[in-house]
Amino acid sequence: MPDREPSQNELRNGHRKRLRERLLDDPTKLFDDELVELLLGYVYLRRDNKMLAKRLIQRFGSIRGILAASPAALRNVEGCGEPTDAVLALLREIMARLSTDAVPRKQPVTLEELIEMGKQRLRFCSHEEVWAALLDKQNRLLNFIRIRDGSADHVGLEPREVAELMFGEKASSIVLMHNHPGGLAKPSISDRDLTERIDTALKSLGMYLQDHLIISSDQCFSLKLDRSIPSR
Repeated sequence: MPDREPSQNELRNGHRKRLRERLLDDPTKLFDDELVELLLGYVYLRRDNKMLAKRLIQRFGSIRGILAASPAALRNVEGCGEPTDAVLALLREIMARLSTDAVPRKQPVTLEELIEMGKQRLRFCSHEEVWAALLDKQNRLLNFIRIRDGSADHVGLEPREVAELMFGEKASSIVLMHNHPGGLAKPSISDRDLTERIDTALKSLGMYLQDHLIISSDQCFSLKLDRSIPSR
């Protein structure tokens, strides 16, 4: 009796098994498209994801580019859909939370630690958001929370909101962060004006704006280092 030809499902499962074995043996030896293929295998269980992974890398240039892609851009790639959006959103959220968890809570934090935390949270956002790192008198992190959601190129904020948040969290100082999706990490005139108004309002209440960070996909601009916020 002749040997039975393996089914497409068996071939697919065998290929995935070999990829997993290579991953566990030495993840650094896998190409970017192979890593993406493995990830997609947990989303699209019953299909070959090799070509989709290659299309994604070709379209967005890298894994980082894929993570930064908007749902609309992803849907222009043949084979993508809501499951792809969901798994990438999951990855982005895990990365952001890992970065936040890495910041110590019981000792003073550095600006570099807060910048890294902000980058992981905001660099892949497709719309503008404002986040705040709230700090106590010893410069320890009390909380890191989103203040406002915005559109693709604008997010509003008022000094009163910042002051009320700080009172509620019993914070002595704050580092504000917002992103410029798909653009440069360069403050606009309105960004500078808002920073000055918040700084003035907080000082009158005995509180302190440590910095206002503007984050893009690969840059971070500090208005403090740019001397837009006066030193204490």
